[in-house]
Amino acid sequence: MNKRRLIFLLVFGLYHLAALIFTVYMDFNSSILFSLLDKIGLFKWGALFGIILFGVEAFWSWRDSKDAEREREAMRLENNTLKAKVYDLTEAAKKAL
Repeated sequence: MNKRRLIFLLVFGLYHLAALIFTVYMDFNSSILFSLLDKIGLFKWGALFGIILFGVEAFWSWRDSKDAEREREAMRLENNTLKAKVYDLTEAAKKAL
């Protein structure tokens, strides 16, 4: 994995860890929930941030798979070219004998 992907996954993991800690805290102390009602907009922005992170990860995974497919196709083409060269060399050696 490249450095950009590791940093992204660190941020993504920290986001989920914060969400887990928040929900566990709300489970033990639900009285604070009513005081947070006026800050519901922050929760919407937090959820939007999570959706954006998920979309970025999906896009990067899709792009990585496309790059891998292009590289695999280039390797296959190079392999076929080398096989053809070896075949030509063996045919030329057979004719020389």
